[in-house]
Amino acid sequence: MNKAEMYYEYLKEEGYVPRYDSDGDIVFKVEGLTYLLFASEDDEPFFRLCLPNIWKVESAAERERALAAACRVNAEIKVVKLHLVEDNVWASVEMLIDPPEGFKPVFDRALKIVRLGAERFVSYMNTPVQ
Repeated sequence: MNKAEMYYEYLKEEGYVPRYDSDGDIVFKVEGLTYLLFASEDDEPFFRLCLPNIWKVESAAERERALAAACRVNAEIKVVKLHLVEDNVWASVEMLIDPPEGFKPVFDRALKIVRLGAERFVSYMNTPVQ
């Protein structure tokens, strides 16, 4: 069984409704939010869980604020990584887990961390600039 199949089966067992996207990544929803789980078959220990498109950047000034807010969240929360993909901010958790099956005990915490990072980023972006 490859990593994609392992992730897919785990999500089904845990009550999620996973599906594969056109790139072969695994898409699933939690509380109305759409997550991506990348299998990265060429890098066996690499685990990457993403919450894409948490914020749309619409101007150069907003891009500067988004980068500053992302940097702040990255420094404050363990394991989380916020970054821009074109004009959208993504939140993710990236880890090296060996053996790959070791993701199971940390999966729920990884979900919580991604969500916390996204929520904190949005909070910073919604705070008026002083």
